[in-house]
Amino acid sequence: MKPSHKNNNFSLYTYPLLIMAALLVARYFNGVLLFHTLAELFSIFVGLLMLVVVLNTQHFIRNDFLIYLGIGYFAVSLIDTMHTFTVKGMPFFNITDGEITLHFWIYARLLESLLLLSSTFFLFKKLNIKLMIIAIAIIVVVVCWASFYLEEPKMFIDGGLSDFKRNTEFIVITILISTAIVFIKNKSLLDKNVLFFLLASISLTVIAEFCFTLYTDFHGVAFVIGHIFKFLSFWMIYQAIIQTTLNHPMKMLTAKSNTYEAIPIPAIRTDERAIISQVNESALAVIGKDLAEIIHQPIHQQFHPEDIDETHCKFCVAIKTGQTLENEVIFLPQIQQWFLLSIVPIDKENIKGGVLQSLTNISKQKAQEQELRDHKDLLDERVQQRTEDLERSFEQLATAQTQLVESKKMASLGGLVAGIAHEINTPIGICVTAASHLNDSTQETKVALNENKLSKAKLTSYIAGAEKSTELITSNIERAAELISSFKQVAVDQSSERFRTFLIKEYINEILVSLTPKINNANIDILFNIEDDFEIHSSPSAISQILTNFITNSITHAFKDTELGQISISVKELDDLVKVSYQDTGSGIPDNHLEMIYEPFFTTNRGQGGSGLGLHIVYNLVHQSLKGSLTCNSEKNKGVCFEVTFPKDLNEESVRLL
Repeated sequence: MKPSHKNNNFSLYTYPLLIMAALLVARYFNGVLLFHTLAELFSIFVGLLMLVVVLNTQHFIRNDFLIYLGIGYFAVSLIDTMHTFTVKGMPFFNITDGEITLHFWIYARLLESLLLLSSTFFLFKKLNIKLMIIAIAIIVVVVCWASFYLEEPKMFIDGGLSDFKRNTEFIVITILISTAIVFIKNKSLLDKNVLFFLLASISLTVIAEFCFTLYTDFHGVAFVIGHIFKFLSFWMIYQAIIQTTLNHPMKMLTAKSNTYEAIPIPAIRTDERAIISQVNESALAVIGKDLAEIIHQPIHQQFHPEDIDETHCKFCVAIKTGQTLENEVIFLPQIQQWFLLSIVPIDKENIKGGVLQSLTNISKQKAQEQELRDHKDLLDERVQQRTEDLERSFEQLATAQTQLVESKKMASLGGLVAGIAHEINTPIGICVTAASHLNDSTQETKVALNENKLSKAKLTSYIAGAEKSTELITSNIERAAELISSFKQVAVDQSSERFRTFLIKEYINEILVSLTPKINNANIDILFNIEDDFEIHSSPSAISQILTNFITNSITHAFKDTELGQISISVKELDDLVKVSYQDTGSGIPDNHLEMIYEPFFTTNRGQGGSGLGLHIVYNLVHQSLKGSLTCNSEKNKGVCFEVTFPKDLNEESVRLL
């Protein structure tokens, strides 16, 4: 295995070589005591430094495995210190042999090996730091007491190492090899650099321990080699814990100081198992908990939707597989807030580096969206209700309009009937008078004839009177028949929407004849040319209603202040269209009224019985019944001109298609 950071190779290999050289120089020029003291002091220094670093960075790294090793190696360094200070020749204790020194050594090595083996437990579990410190303190006190006061077991027998000493060294070697196997099996839980240095340290310690089973005194080669390898093993532990803790997490610690806590949104760092290792103040504020309550807890319990099972949570899956998620909208029911969740691996090439999850609070936006949806729903409901009301109103208006048209037709028909009745009364009255006179003259002549008193003069007078009466009766009967014929045709058309083929000018003339009584009473002249007639297929009822309303409107509004008026009507054939022009010489329509004349119930003559529906009905008849167009031009005191243009050939089917 090779360390991943090649730029550290110089310090990794050069520094220990220089220190080894210094130790060897001290050994061969100054003796074994200085060599041993310097070699042991390095391990003591490493142990002390490990404790200082892990305790001061625990709130940041929160790696219980490294914290456990740091505190444990501090205890080992304390025992190694006692081992160093109890060597024969050191000025601190009055030591005459190596028994106490080797007791401290054996206990330190047993503690170190058991410490490494048990450390794997804290790859999965949380460490109680206070409890461990108490336990370590007790162990150190017990080791010191046992080393000073227990004479057994013996470390030296007959000038050499005892079997207990050698066997204990082999037990330590066995424990260390077992530890290496456990580390390798759990390599997925360890950073590759940490694993490399730990295995290197164990390997060097095994070599050192083997050397310590061979030496017979402090001056032997095995003693020197063993301490050199022990020094190297602690150098690797230093690299595994001190360098890893300082170089990598401390770089992140600097980022945390400058930017991590400055991030205004919640940010949570987890390991590859989705266990929280870091949180910023914003994240703690969101869930309202302290750091101690959530550190080393699954992130799902705090920062993922609690109503989703953790095994089915896609965010937990993304964390454990090193995926990237951006701006996922989530709702956290445990705090009743909405967030945009993003997950980014810290090291895309190494899943063990963990991930950073950020949360952007969008609760206000969601509340505004919900408010907008509520307003939209309310607006839709109101629009639908208003639409239904308008549809009902439109249906009612259409029904009322149809009824108004029909009532207007019937009113026009009633006026037509009254006018015709009045107009027919005159020739009928003349006929009755002439017939009565003829009857009286006939009876007188008959009596004179029966009494033989009929003279030639009387007979001549009777014949002259009979001829005159007959002439009066005949002419007036013909006039009445003509009126009745026009009345019948117009009356039928006004009461029906039937489409038929007819001569347009001839039909308009019949309409004018039927309106003769109304026109005569109004003292108005009608100018209408009936030459060059042509056929059309259309609705005679609509045409009759239109002209009747035009003439009625002129009589009512245009000529009310004049003694004599004139109306001109012309009809032109324009290819497939018919153009009917209606013009009067009345008072005209003011400019401010022109845009309103087709509106229902608009009238300037309401006080004199005007309904304001005449031109509105005309507009509908032109556009709906005739499928044509209507224009109006007028100037004050210069009369009005209406032009109606509509198709020549119009039937029920084409009206439906239009």
